[in-house]
Amino acid sequence: MDTKQFWKQLTLFIIILLLILITREYISYQLINNRIESYQTHTILSISANLILILVSLFFINKNGLYTIAGLKGTTLKKWYLLVFPLIFLVVLNILVIDPINTDTLYSNIVIYTIYSMSIGFAEELSIRGFMQSHLINYFGQTKKSIVISIFIASAFFGVIHLINFDKGFYGEMSQVCFATFIGVMFGVLLVITKRIYPLILVHTIIDFVADLDTVGMPITEKISDPTTLETAIIITLLAFPCLLYAVFLMKKQPLIHQNQKL
Repeated sequence: MDTKQFWKQLTLFIIILLLILITREYISYQLINNRIESYQTHTILSISANLILILVSLFFINKNGLYTIAGLKGTTLKKWYLLVFPLIFLVVLNILVIDPINTDTLYSNIVIYTIYSMSIGFAEELSIRGFMQSHLINYFGQTKKSIVISIFIASAFFGVIHLINFDKGFYGEMSQVCFATFIGVMFGVLLVITKRIYPLILVHTIIDFVADLDTVGMPITEKISDPTTLETAIIITLLAFPCLLYAVFLMKKQPLIHQNQKL
């Protein structure tokens, strides 16, 4: 792929992704202003935005011939056991920090929440790892250095876009950027090693399902928390740091691309 085409595709994708996220936040804001704060309404809005992002990501993956690198086609699952650590670690971590779960939550809310969690898994993995990371690898090449750089660029972008909400105060937002970036690097390395994105989507879905289980059925205005303190932000960042360490460990100990994989 020539340089002009590479940047054209990447820039267009980023613009569309940001438009989807900003539009979602704008509509949510307008709903709140009109006193429409129900959990189901705002969750369905998020699901809709995620579905659009999934379709957009698949379009760009297909257009740029990234199915193999993205782990969607033409590959077999390798070293699945490497996914066990992020699954157990992040699920346990989220269980320890979530508030008590409301047992009176309606069944319909649980169904919507499950669909929402799945949509996050698909949307975030297909967009950031499936397209962006794969697009970078496809352009920069398959050397270990190039792959590591591609992973960190995509993961940093993944972290920065969490600033769009900006509802946790400065310290809270910075900790979210670090948290998402660390996890993004880990997931990015795992995709390159395992060769298949679907198991990663499943792991991502389970983690997100547990993470916000205590907010199911909660009106949107109640989900908006007070600004995060510096101490809490530091704790959040430190709790996510093992994910980055695991990624670095894998980078050093595991081959980052299969010899027979064509880029």
